[in-house]
Parts: sequence; C-alpha cells; structure tokens
Amino acid sequence: MSHSFPSFLRSTSLRTLATAVALTSAGAAAAACSSEATYDSNSTDQGTLNTSTGAPGTTGGLMQTTSAAATTATATVGGTPTTGAATTAGNTTSGTLGSTGTFGGGSFGPTTGAAVTTATVAGAGGMTSTTVTTGSGTTGSDLPPNPSGLPEPGAGGVAQPSGTPGNLVVLPWAGHKGAISYSFDDANSTQINNEQQLMGLGVPFTWYLQTGKQEAGNAFYQRALEAGHELGNHTQSHGSGAADSDVNQAQSFLMSQYSVVGFTMAAPNGSTNNYNNITQQLFILDRGVSDALIGPDDNTNMLNLPSWIPPQGAGTAQFNPKADAAQSQGKWQTVCIHGFTGGSDGAYQPIDLNGFLAHIDYVKEKGDVWIGTMLDVGAYFLGRKAVAAATPTTQGSDQVYTWTLPNVFPPGHYVRVTVDGGTLSQDGEVLPWNDHGFYEVALDVGSLTISP
Repeated sequence: MSHSFPSFLRSTSLRTLATAVALTSAGAAAAACSSEATYDSNSTDQGTLNTSTGAPGTTGGLMQTTSAAATTATATVGGTPTTGAATTAGNTTSGTLGSTGTFGGGSFGPTTGAAVTTATVAGAGGMTSTTVTTGSGTTGSDLPPNPSGLPEPGAGGVAQPSGTPGNLVVLPWAGHKGAISYSFDDANSTQINNEQQLMGLGVPFTWYLQTGKQEAGNAFYQRALEAGHELGNHTQSHGSGAADSDVNQAQSFLMSQYSVVGFTMAAPNGSTNNYNNITQQLFILDRGVSDALIGPDDNTNMLNLPSWIPPQGAGTAQFNPKADAAQSQGKWQTVCIHGFTGGSDGAYQPIDLNGFLAHIDYVKEKGDVWIGTMLDVGAYFLGRKAVAAATPTTQGSDQVYTWTLPNVFPPGHYVRVTVDGGTLSQDGEVLPWNDHGFYEVALDVGSLTISP
C-alpha cells in the first residue's frame, strides 16, 4: 500500500523505518505477495487509529491534531541532517497496524521480482503501513527500493543513472503512463452483495459511505479496508442536513466504526460548492461529477475534482475507452459508480457487473495504467506538484530541494523521481534505486539532497 512512512517519522531519521523493516521482514516473509492478482483480507490501506500525537486539537469533534503552519523542511548538507525548526502540517493522528498482507500483480501491488519482503510499520493519520520490497535496489542502502508499496511499472532491469548529478524529474502517476480511480457511492447493497467478485479483482477502490444508512456499517467495508481499499466521506444524510454538520457526523462515523480518518470526500449530488468551507479544512479533495481527464500539471480544482458517471447498464464499450484515453493522454480518470444492475437498492444509473469485471481485467492487462484509490492518486498528484515546484539550493557540492506540503495532507506518501546521476538522500540516508526506473522520495521529510 502507499502508507508506509508514518507521521511520527516526519522529523526523524529514515533509518528508523529501515530498522522496523529489518525487525519484521523475517516474520512477514510468509505473507509475501504472489504474481497473481488475489484478494487478501489482511492487507490494509487506511488501517486503525489509536491516540493522537502532538498537541491535540479538534475540528468538528474529530480526533485530529493540526499544526499551526505547513511543513518546514529540514535540509541535509553533505549527507548530515541539520536540526532546524520543523513543523508538521495537516491532520496527524497516530495509528497502529493490523495484520500484514498485500495484493499482488495486476494493476495493484508490486510485480513480484526476485525476492519479496513484506514488513509492517506503525501507521498514522488513519492509515496502516505495509512495506513491500520487490526487485533490486542500490547496493549499500538500508532502505527498501519500494517503501510506498505502490505498483511498479515495467518489467524492471533499468540501470541506475550514472551521469552528472542533478536534473531532478518527478514522475507523473508513480511512473505509469496514466491513472484511473474507481469510487463507489452511497453504501448500496449491490456493492456489498458482489463482494467476492469485486474483491477478487485484486485492485483498490474508494468507497464513499453515506453513513446514515445501515449498510454503511456492513462488515464488507471493514474487509475492504483491510484489503487496501479506501473509505471516504459521503456525508451522513446525503445532503439533507447542514453541510458542516453532515460532513462531521460522517467523519465521526468513519472514526468510531472503522477507526480511520477520511482524507477525501464526495459531495452528495456533486454539489461541491455547498461544502467548500468544511472540505478545505478536512480533505485533500472533494470529488464532483463533471467529467474531465486530469493532467499531471493541470491546475485542477481539488474541491470540485472531475469524475465520470457511467450511463445505466454501462459495460466494456463505455468503460474501456476511458482507460484508453487516460493511457494515451497521460492523465488521470476518476469514475463515480453507485451500484450494479439487477438489485433493489435504487442505485443511480447502475452498471453491468460482468462488463465492469471485464473492464478491470482489460486495464490490468495494459500494465502501464495505475489503478489507485482517490486518496493515493490524489496525494501523489499534489505531492508531485510540491516537489516539482522546488528550486534547488547549493550547499557545498550538494543540491538540496525543499518543499512544503498542503496544510491538509495525509502522512506516509511518496513520489518517484529520476535524475541524470548522483546520490540521493533524505535525513542522511541514501535512497535506493528501484530497477523499475525510479527512486522513491518520502514527502513527509520535506527535503531531498543530491550529492556527487
């Protein structure tokens, strides 16, 4: 999964993460993923929460802590971290991990390389961490080459850059040609009743729960959460209550029922303007209903994120061209689904289940389209912008990049980068090269050093 760098490590050494990996990898090896896409009920994406860290502050009665300012980076000079004033941004609530497990193959979960190691690290911000290591990395680095656990593009075997140090490039869509996210609204019964088929796809979805419905507490959503899916906020009453209260009640339900903090929201009926006041305080995005592809450098309004609602009965003929366009144009397509035909739940414009299953297989076979949750792709989109906007400063023979994350941002996320050459490090730890063609950079650290 993507949440393998907890918030309490924002201003501590990356070696702490490497130590946790070393301590747990031996016992976790039995949970290694296979190259087949499988449903593993032990894999966790958002995870469980315990106590809040730092000085507690509440927003709308939620168990969240917020800082006064956005993240201030700690720059590394010559590989040695300097301790400066660093403040963490956004909502940071500490969490604990459930069991270890991963998806494999397909478009979710890394492609199995030589040896696969899974390791568990304490989670944060409502997300539990499962570190998945595949393929090979830089010799001499104590860190895994794929700490984010995001799917790896390509077959591997890409040589580590050895040219002139510098020329940092932050890869769009985690190194894939495009991305696509599927979200399901309303906690409808045709979602729940088709659990086996949907979970058997081995790819992560986002489930936007209308928490006032009895179905929102169905055990299906707990199992989906444990399998690496995202649970998001679709309000308590689907818009019939006051906006702020309706959102906060749903957020409290997600906490009390599933012990997670929702970081993304889908406004009822696409009425995003009604919720702007509360969404900018709590979420990285609010999904709307106006269809458009999202480019990696677009100035997209994250509080009215475009999304496609498929027509009633839609199958491969309608779905596949959407994935084709995302792939060919190098963009992100989001999809809003309510349920499937043949049910009695009153789902808006239900789609054909078999057609949807065939479509997901079609996208997985492409191999270069990232199927990710709204949270994972949205956080990558924002994180990439932050790092790409950084201007390096020269400190001795080093180039140091420093960035600031949005005030609301989930901890534990990474971006993938390439350079012409040089040694990349964070907090004095050398970053390993992943032979699928990238280095992974922890966003929480706030800085990156490139040395000769």
